Amino acid sequence: MLEPSLINETAELVSQNFSADEIDRIGGMLIKGYSSHNICGEAEHITFSSGKASRILISYMNSKRKTFDLLKLLIELDGSSLSGKPIALKGLEEYLNKLTRTGVVYDFHKRKIHHSRKDVENLVNWGALKEGKYYGFTIISLDIVGNSKLVKAHGLKKMEKVYFHLRQFITNKVYEYDGRIWSFAGDGGIIAFTAKGNEQRAVLCALDIQSSLPVFNLRPEIPIKDKIILRLGLDCGKFRFSMDTGHIVSDAINYAAHLEKSGTEPGQISISSRVKKELNAKMGKYFPNPFEFESERSFTSCL
Repeated sequence: MLEPSLINETAELVSQNFSADEIDRIGGMLIKGYSSHNICGEAEHITFSSGKASRILISYMNSKRKTFDLLKLLIELDGSSLSGKPIALKGLEEYLNKLTRTGVVYDFHKRKIHHSRKDVENLVNWGALKEGKYYGFTIISLDIVGNSKLVKAHGLKKMEKVYFHLRQFITNKVYEYDGRIWSFAGDGGIIAFTAKGNEQRAVLCALDIQSSLPVFNLRPEIPIKDKIILRLGLDCGKFRFSMDTGHIVSDAINYAAHLEKSGTEPGQISISSRVKKELNAKMGKYFPNPFEFESERSFTSCL
């Protein structure tokens, strides 16, 4: 069974993409002779809105324990056709994102639905993104300042303990803002955000990481006295997604990485103008300092 809020979300997804007649055809793919009119006892000549037809469909499939069969069918209809009409489901990725957060995940490779919250946060595609499709992302590139000097001063063994605790710290912050760690190599990595409001969530995450870092440095389990200092660079853009995130080619990833490494002061955050324009005035005030980097206008924080 779906959570009550997702029942409404599912009905909305269906109603905004299909007519009442098409909804009946979808029902017929799962249950022979399906008819929304027969189910609610209405005469066939009465016209149903797509909203009413979708609510009847969801309710009926729930009662027959075929809700997840319906979800699987809807997901697989995307990119195919229904009665000769090409289907491109608007709002599918956002819906799948919400579905994943409840522990229901569609595996695009195995074409199966999994009902478990376990490891949902480890899915680099949020359980929603399709291989080879284009999506909008905001990227954070993150790096420890002076990592080589720290390794030289404390030894690799101690620093590996620091890396372990740092990754846990970063992971908790990232998932709080519905981001995903795409790569992490001890002293830094690439973090991605997608779906509605991804730019704002990425910036909030970056600010949270930097503002919480002093507390991280005070933890007794951190085996060095030197403070860990980070710098972060952010850019956003639309690019082709791959489950093999290490091989994604993107100007946004490249610019974020270059901006972080060569354009950002220790302990600060730099964002591209593309990210800045997506922020509200309150958030934008944290990035008052414009500068030119690689022939583009960027902004740095005032932390």
